[in-house]
Order: sequence, then C-alpha cells, then structure tokens
Amino acid sequence: MVIAYFTPVTGASGGAILGVACGILLLYCGEVLGASSIVSSIGLHPRKAMTEPGSTWKLCLVSAFMLIGNTVLARYFTTDYRLIQDPSIPIVSNIGYLIGGFLVGFGTRLSNGCTTGHGFCGMARLSKRSIVAVVAFMVAGVATASLLDPKNSFASATSFLRTDKAPELFNQWVGLAVTLPMVLGTVYALHNLRKSYQGLVHEDNDASSTRASDDPNEDNGAAVKNAPDLEGGQTDQSEQRIVILDGVKKLKPAAVAGMIFSSALAIGGVVLPSKISGCLNVLLIAKGTWDPTLMALMMGGLSVSWISYQFVSGIGVIENSFAMERPKCSSDFELPKNQKIDILLTVGALCFGAGWALAGVCPGTGLFLAASGCTPVILFFWPLFFVGAFVAQAIDDRSWCINSCRR
Repeated sequence: MVIAYFTPVTGASGGAILGVACGILLLYCGEVLGASSIVSSIGLHPRKAMTEPGSTWKLCLVSAFMLIGNTVLARYFTTDYRLIQDPSIPIVSNIGYLIGGFLVGFGTRLSNGCTTGHGFCGMARLSKRSIVAVVAFMVAGVATASLLDPKNSFASATSFLRTDKAPELFNQWVGLAVTLPMVLGTVYALHNLRKSYQGLVHEDNDASSTRASDDPNEDNGAAVKNAPDLEGGQTDQSEQRIVILDGVKKLKPAAVAGMIFSSALAIGGVVLPSKISGCLNVLLIAKGTWDPTLMALMMGGLSVSWISYQFVSGIGVIENSFAMERPKCSSDFELPKNQKIDILLTVGALCFGAGWALAGVCPGTGLFLAASGCTPVILFFWPLFFVGAFVAQAIDDRSWCINSCRR
C-alpha cells in the first residue's frame, strides 16, 4: 500500500522542534505549553493578561508566535493544494468553522487542555488525566473525520459543513491586522510590568536609605544587596514580589518558545487543514491516501518533551543529578495539580476531538492561520472558540461551587 501524502521526515522533525519549545518553557519558565489555556486566558480575561505581572509571559509567547508566523513562515502556505486535488478531503464551510470553533473552545476549556497541553506535555509527564484526554479526543477525532468523509453514502446529510472553494490561507495584511493588536497589548503589558519592577527598585532603595540614616556605620553596599535579584531573589520577598520578579525573568524564554512553536508547526506541515483531516479519517487507509504525518509529529514532540521532564525533580522516571528543584527563570514549576478523571474531562476531550476533526484546526494551528490571514478561521472559528470557552468556564465554575457546597 502506498501512502501518497505522508511526509514523515518533516512531520517528525517539526514534532521534535515543538518538543524543544515545550522543554524551554518548562525548564526556564516552569510553565506548560498549553496553547488552548494560554489563548483562552488572554481572550477571556484581556485586562488581567495586560495588567497582572504573572500573565505577561503569555502575551510575549503569543506575540512572538504570531509575528514570526505572519512575517516569515505563512508565505510558504498560501494554498492547501490537497483540498483542491483530493475530493475525499472536505473543504470546511463557514458553518463548519463556527461549529468546530465552538466545540474546540468548549472542549479544551472543559478538559483544560488540547493537543499541546495534554498531548505533548501531559503525556510526557505520564499524567493519567492527560492520557485519558488524549485517548478521548483522538477517538472522537477519528470517528468524526471518518463520518464526515465526503464519499460516505450519507454525505448529503453533512453537506452544509462543506463547501467547494478552498480558502486562501495567506493574506499578510489581514494577518497583520490580527497580529498587531496582540503585539500592542503585549507592549502595554510590558509597560505595566516595567512599572511594577521599578516600584520594587524604589522600595528597596528607600528601605536602604532609611537603614543607612538610622545606622551611619551600616555597609554602603546595602542598597545593592537589597535590590531586586533576577537570579535568586530574596528569601523575605512577598508573594507579589516573587510574581513580579518571575514575570520579568520569564519574558525572553517565553518569546523564544513562541517562535520555536510557530516554526515547528510550519515545518511539520500541520498548519494545512488537509494534514489533520487526512490523518484522522482512517477510511483513507484503504484508498492509499491516508496521511499519518500528524502521528509522526506527535510522536516526535512527545519524545523530546518527555526528555525535558526528566530534568524536573519528582516528575522524571529516570533519576539523574541534573534534575532541577526549580526552573532557571522562575521560583517554582507551575505544573497542573488536578489529577481528577471526571465527566468534565471526558466530555470536554470528546468535544474537542470532534471540533478538531470538523474544522481541521486546533488552537495552535488556528493561531498560526489567524496570523497568516486565513479569513474563515479569523471570522468564524476564533469568535466561536471564545464563546465555547466562556460557556465551558461557566459550567466549570458552577460545578466547582456545587462541589464546594456539598463538602
């Protein structure tokens, strides 16, 4: 059997590079590269993202991701030619993007993860919760993509989810119009973080001056000793102080991780919707047109991400002298602590898988296509993504309140 569209080298290479991005964000910032959670937190709470020091790194990551996508990478993906050449791959209609966007936003928020958060990071640390989520969204994705095959006997019933015209994937000016507001929001957040940091400097200088006036014999280097320390920090820092200092240190590695993340998706080729549909639709195996590039990317990324978790103390399964108690640019690892496998996780993962297969877009690739100027993704997928995420958050909050009252 010939697999006509399979690109194993670029797929696995893109996955390995994506694993590097996960590793950088983990080992330097102590954070999980969860595309859906990062984008949802910015979209649902923009004021918080731009004013709280602990969220600025997210804006830096997304801005770097979108800028390199718009200015460098997207020009290599002007058209998804398989959509034009292969009638077994559906071209998603605007209604399909609307429904798919809602399901992806709803599902990822309800299950707290997507292909990156659960797939590359959660499974890499052997999280049972993430393993269940990945199995659920892959099963839902395969089932949905196979059922939506345009050559099925009941294809007419799902015709409203398809169209005959393949979308233009690259329009730099449209993509720039989407990217620039994110960049400007990041600049505003950086300004706020800088003011917060300068406030710490002034507080330390004032405290040092007070001590010096009270004790003329005190060491004149006290001001230097009490200045904010970007390497280690002081043991008597308040929680807010730690958040500010960590926020400053996380900026560069987060931006680097964002650029690598965007590059990895482009190298792997999975920014093309046909790469998603071509993999999830297992009916294509018999035709010889199945494309497991997505699987190669996931395996490559998971392998490298797994290696990075071996350097986190208490997480890795291989004991080594290089295991870190805390990341290089933060005071602690911010890893998910929820290990509960419940109905919200399962339903959310199933919804995400269905929406992913329907639209051919996940949060990471959707962000890339928005930066490249793909109009249907911008106008239909993303607005309904945030609606879905908002609804899921409301359900999650209500569930938490009910469980708290029962206790």
